[in-house]
Amino acid sequence: MIPHKQLSLADIYSDCKTFFESDKPKFLSLLENNINLDEFIPISFYHHFYASTGRPREYKLHSMLWALIIQRIFSIPTDTLLITFLKYSSELREFCGFEKVPDGSKFTRFKQDFLLDLQAVFDNLVDITEPIVNKSIKIKLL
Repeated sequence: MIPHKQLSLADIYSDCKTFFESDKPKFLSLLENNINLDEFIPISFYHHFYASTGRPREYKLHSMLWALIIQRIFSIPTDTLLITFLKYSSELREFCGFEKVPDGSKFTRFKQDFLLDLQAVFDNLVDITEPIVNKSIKIKLL
């Protein structure tokens, strides 16, 4: 009988972290080419985010979401640290679509104002990516 190696989330994270550290632009390209944010964002979120505020939004919805996704992928514990990464990494800034990095209050306000919308996005992200992860785990076990 062939023993099966069970992959843990820590193993997957470690693999992603190693890949990110060894070839940052390639890792970001993989994310960009394989994750279509439009599939995860409910139309109600677009309407809520781009509702008339009396002036145009300084940052795009996709930019803010990519930043939060990067924060979750790499377990960046605070917005302050996320902002530091964005300030010092032109690749991350470009990937997220920021010409200028938002300050901490922008991230805080974004999370507070759109809490339910963000929950829906991350729920959709899990629903779509979970089968892909499960499939890749099965392939690795074979």
